[in-house]
Parts: sequence; structure tokens; C-alpha cells
Amino acid sequence: MNDFDRIEYSQLDDILSCEKDSSTPVLLTQEALDGTAAELLDCNRGIVARALDRVDSTAGISQDALRSSYVDLYAAAVNEHSLSWYRTHVPRPARALALQGLRLMNAPDHLDLAVRAIESDLDDSDFRRAFDSAEAVLPLAEANAAYLRDLPALSILKEADISVAMSIEFTGSGAPADYPRWNGDLSILG
Repeated sequence: MNDFDRIEYSQLDDILSCEKDSSTPVLLTQEALDGTAAELLDCNRGIVARALDRVDSTAGISQDALRSSYVDLYAAAVNEHSLSWYRTHVPRPARALALQGLRLMNAPDHLDLAVRAIESDLDDSDFRRAFDSAEAVLPLAEANAAYLRDLPALSILKEADISVAMSIEFTGSGAPADYPRWNGDLSILG
């Protein structure tokens, strides 16, 4: 286990002791809520990426929106690359939010696998097999979409109103690089 994972493992209980964030609404469109899981995740991902460009810290962005976006990033990274790639290219704060999202999404097989990967050195092929098994039980995209639809604080906007809402809600020059602007393209992470 490398030093980075030891640090993460020692703080795992703190990371996983989280609740849904009802203090800040998640911005979504009605079309996305009524659409497929992929459409809903795409909407959230895009709004989160745009919000991250407008804030100096993530305090003003719903933690649930961030969790959903980073679970989406986790799923894409391990599907397209590997767990090792994910650990290397995704900063720790985003990985911690993804762990919280897995816990709150009621995706126990995925959460157990992520925790096991932190606690022991699973190689990429063992992780991949276990990930595929967890996906067969409950696809992360479905769990993630259900999580977003069930959140206590949603703000439903028309697509045309999102930019205006963001200019009112978010001010700043951009969140730190520890929070990647995940837009669906893994090449932005290297």
C-alpha cells in the first residue's frame, strides 16, 4: 500500500460519516430528471463543472452534486482505464467525495469494493472482475441517477436559466485544482 492510500485508509471512517446535503440545492433541469440515467448524470456533471469554474471553494456547491459527479468520474475512469489510473489521476478530495457518494447511493457492493481496494492492494485485474460483478448487481449509473432524483434539495431550472442562476449563485475565480472539472472526457485528467 502506498503512503497516499495509507492516509486515505486512516481517515476512511471520517470520510464515510456523511449525510445528504439539504443545505444547498442541486441544480438540474426537468428534462434531465425525466430522462435517462445518462442524461441526468450528464446534466449534473455539466452544471458541477461550470460551477467549479465560478467558485473559489466548493462550499457553495451542493456536496451531493459533487458526490454524484465524482462517482460518475470514478465509474468512467475504472471502466475506461483502471483503478490504478483513477488513483493516479484523480485528486484525493474528489476521491473522498466519490466514496461518500457510493455510501449515500445505496450501492453496497460498489462501496465494499472501493473500501476493500483502499484497505488492501487489489491489483487492477482483481478489481476489474469485482467491479464488473458489482455492476451486474447494480449499475452505478442507475444508483447515481436514483440518488439525484431522491435528494431532498433540488432546484429545477430551464436550461436557458442555468447561466443566470450560476451568475447569481456563484462568484469567484475557480475552485482549486483538487476538484477536477469532470465534463465526461477523461483526457482532461492526463
